[in-house]
Amino acid sequence: MSDLIDAVIKTRETAANIFAKSLIDIEGSSEVAVRDKILSEVKNHKELFETGWYDPPTGGVAVLFDSYPFQRLKYDSLRKPEYEASEKQKFEEESVGMIYSSLVDKKSGMLGDIGFPVYTGKNEKIKRHISNACEAILKVAEYVKVGMAFSDICTFSENLFQNKFKPTRWIIVSKDLNQPTNLGHTIPGSFSKIAFSDNIKETREIIRKNRVFIVSNENFKIPETCGITIESRLEDYNDPSMPSVYFHFIVCFDKGKKTILENFQEIFKTVGMDYMLKK
Repeated sequence: MSDLIDAVIKTRETAANIFAKSLIDIEGSSEVAVRDKILSEVKNHKELFETGWYDPPTGGVAVLFDSYPFQRLKYDSLRKPEYEASEKQKFEEESVGMIYSSLVDKKSGMLGDIGFPVYTGKNEKIKRHISNACEAILKVAEYVKVGMAFSDICTFSENLFQNKFKPTRWIIVSKDLNQPTNLGHTIPGSFSKIAFSDNIKETREIIRKNRVFIVSNENFKIPETCGITIESRLEDYNDPSMPSVYFHFIVCFDKGKKTILENFQEIFKTVGMDYMLKK
């Protein structure tokens, strides 16, 4: 296996393990408390930078908790101060959460981002919506293959989501108001040689500037060895009372061999999202 692809896989696994430890007894915790617990766990992994590449939010970690009508989960950019973790926002009985981190391996510069919703309440419609959104985004990840243009992935997703889901737009990715929401991006350095730095600030800029986004007018074709993220925030097309739900997958190709990184099961088991556990 390519050392770089191996680094992506291991960093993603480590991120998931950090979350599984950090989200024990989340009930009643504030966004700040959960974020700080995550960052404390990150410090135990010397192979990682102590902060993520997507910063702000603080440490490259986003924690958002909200209740109906879930406006906080319809953020356009996590970089904005109003979406920074708050002491006031707490995870209550019917809260829906969104948690994301952007951890980076020091040696290789490979990222292992992960993001997912958290809901432990009793509303069966919300549970189904979260499950359906996860399944839809996973289907996009399953669809991609070597040689496929990013524009073709967008066409597939638009047909898949049509009349079922409404993607929440990410303004920060594209300033073109006519550009539909993006579905992720390349992992810089996973398919072309990039000189990373041992300084997180410099590495952060290298990653930020070298991503190729999965948008409808992008004809970048997936090479035989590379890593890409497949991510989206989906609202229920027919029920606006449902929250915007975010899932972040990574798809790796190693000389054509495909691996989809999920890494959610232990996290869901920890927080009590039994409805998301695979049978």
